[in-house]
Amino acid sequence: MTEKLYLMDHCCRDFDAIVVSVADGKFVVLDKTAFYPQGGGQPSDTGRLAAESGEEFKVVFVKKFPDSVSHEVDKPGLAAGMRVKGIVDWDRRYRHMRMHTAAHIIHGVIFSELGLLVSGNQLGWPQSRIDINIENFDREKFAKIEKKCNETIAKNLEISFRFISKDEALGNLDYFRLMGVDRHQLIDRLGDEIRIVKIGDFDESIDGGTHVRNTREIGKIKFVRFENKGAANRRIYFELTD
Repeated sequence: MTEKLYLMDHCCRDFDAIVVSVADGKFVVLDKTAFYPQGGGQPSDTGRLAAESGEEFKVVFVKKFPDSVSHEVDKPGLAAGMRVKGIVDWDRRYRHMRMHTAAHIIHGVIFSELGLLVSGNQLGWPQSRIDINIENFDREKFAKIEKKCNETIAKNLEISFRFISKDEALGNLDYFRLMGVDRHQLIDRLGDEIRIVKIGDFDESIDGGTHVRNTREIGKIKFVRFENKGAANRRIYFELTD
């Protein structure tokens, strides 16, 4: 079992750990990690693992399994029992933190203003995207959505989180904001790590990603383009400005 430090401290940049196992010379499982594994539309962290000998191994990809987190490194050399220091690429992590909290703001505003659920999303830099199902797309309406998002950010809302039980999660439909997701399957997949992310008094939802501590860290949201992805499916690309 890998202790997931990223769930408790989004600003953890480095940590000490012990190598639990290594597969094919490059897939490294640690007893604990602050590296975020790809999931929920958020890319994995990258960075490096430093051995006690001083040799460093680049972490190029991170993936979550039911009971562990695997770190793909760029070369062999690590072995079970070795002590390492993990160093997260902070610039990459922080960009994704800002984008992720911004995406929650957009989700929340679209839901409150239009009653629509998001059908998909992918975080990146400098652009991220959100997909929604909407019959009559109106650019002027989404100019107002963008303005409302930035008004919400300007309130300097604090972001916090807490863990809840499966029963409590299943009993609140407002926690589920992604169209087409089977609530029971999602809860079973999350196991005992059902975390609620709260953005001030604006929004609460189930989420396992990393976020900033206050909405002021986001900057401003700017919708840069819209794409038609099929019947009633619109894709919104957005960027962040300081």
